[in-house]
Amino acid sequence: MKEVDDFKDEIELLFQEASQEMMGLPDELRETGQALLARCNPLHSGGKAKSISFLLPYWLQEETGAPIELCRDLSIGSVYVMLQYFILDDVMDGGDDRIQSSGIRKSLALAQLLSVMSRQRYARYFEQDSVIGSYERHFVGQWSSAVTREVLEAVNPLDVGQLAGKAAPIKLGAAGVLLWAGQTEQRIAEVEEAIDLALAVLQLSDDWADRIEDLHEANRNSFLTIVKDKLADVAADTLDEPGVKRAIYHRGAVSQLAEIAEQYRDRLQRIPKVPVRLQTYQDTIVQDLRQTADRIERSVNELAAHGGLSQLVLNMK
Repeated sequence: MKEVDDFKDEIELLFQEASQEMMGLPDELRETGQALLARCNPLHSGGKAKSISFLLPYWLQEETGAPIELCRDLSIGSVYVMLQYFILDDVMDGGDDRIQSSGIRKSLALAQLLSVMSRQRYARYFEQDSVIGSYERHFVGQWSSAVTREVLEAVNPLDVGQLAGKAAPIKLGAAGVLLWAGQTEQRIAEVEEAIDLALAVLQLSDDWADRIEDLHEANRNSFLTIVKDKLADVAADTLDEPGVKRAIYHRGAVSQLAEIAEQYRDRLQRIPKVPVRLQTYQDTIVQDLRQTADRIERSVNELAAHGGLSQLVLNMK
């Protein structure tokens, strides 16, 4: 995305400094940590990190007048938080049979160290009893609730908190910049709401992209929730790929996904003084979902006019 290109030099600096710091990890964890960091670097081909995960301090710099050193430190702290929760999510998704393996033990040990390394970055600017600790507990609580609900109930595409909750810890970087700038509790809450709305749209997009993988792995997925709702009148015991295709081509499931994303965009635009970068980030994702929905609708209409709709549904990947 454009945000990665605009901050290319800073991203390179962040990941270089994080890599250098990881050289101080215990011998048993150094290679694992470096490999995970490299895998998440968005400047590398296939880097899996989302820019919002660690660029929030930079996106708030213009509003707050924060020095570049603060933005860099909190962004590096955010990189460590991102890696920590990647590890925890992987462990949770792996199942009980993997928990006792040596690989999982090593990963969990690394996650603990990443948590310490992140706090050390914040300690350069905040005292131990600072209110930043309350925000950290708040965001981790949101994450804990989200990952617990994920295994108990379907993902509701209309529930911003549920959609954004798994990424809640990354909001600490934004809170840190705002606290340093002496912003009010109300302003911090407004920015948090805006970030949640952006994260919710990101999750809708990810769930659309991961629909088939999540279907086969029986993972909770907001798009598949829409699909099941669209097929309620013909629901089978188990959702399968033909059912997903039917919801996409016959029931307008992707159009509904795009409509929900647009509603979240409208809500974000009503929040006072939303950081421009955050708004652009969300809007880009919303536009992509809308273009996808419109492209599918055009294909359906064109093929229906020529009697080829059944072949389209049959061949859809």
